[in-house]
Amino acid sequence: MTVEIERYRPEALVETVSMWRASKRSAFPYVAVIQQYTLEDDLGYFRDSVVAKCEVWLARREGRVVGMLALNGGLIDQLFVAVEAQGTGVGTALLRKAIDRSPEGLVLFTFRKNRPARAFYEKYGFRIVRFGVSAPPEREPDVEYRWTPKRDREAG
Repeated sequence: MTVEIERYRPEALVETVSMWRASKRSAFPYVAVIQQYTLEDDLGYFRDSVVAKCEVWLARREGRVVGMLALNGGLIDQLFVAVEAQGTGVGTALLRKAIDRSPEGLVLFTFRKNRPARAFYEKYGFRIVRFGVSAPPEREPDVEYRWTPKRDREAG
């Protein structure tokens, strides 16, 4: 099954947020505030914050939204894959889009406890820059990752 990457369009809001919400809730069971957000909270945040400040891309398979990527310049603000589509190449396709859009380098933050995401990013050459704590409302221990083109890694 082919993964198609396309620009986000407002008519995909509910489908996108429903996938994003389920993926976040599954990935972060230890973050109480994420578990407490309502669908309306997530719809508003996605529309008013994520879409307002980021370039958003969707991954579709057989017409369904199975992943999303939000880029703010060289920052991967969000990258989520539907629970049922994890491990099928959707994340890789979205990450390739991020690299295409920001070939000089990327930065992202993820929670320290998010071992599957950390392993995924490290597999594609992301390196730990520093450990910290995420901003409110989560306030979770996190890790900053950076990706640079292979030629830059070999030179350093």
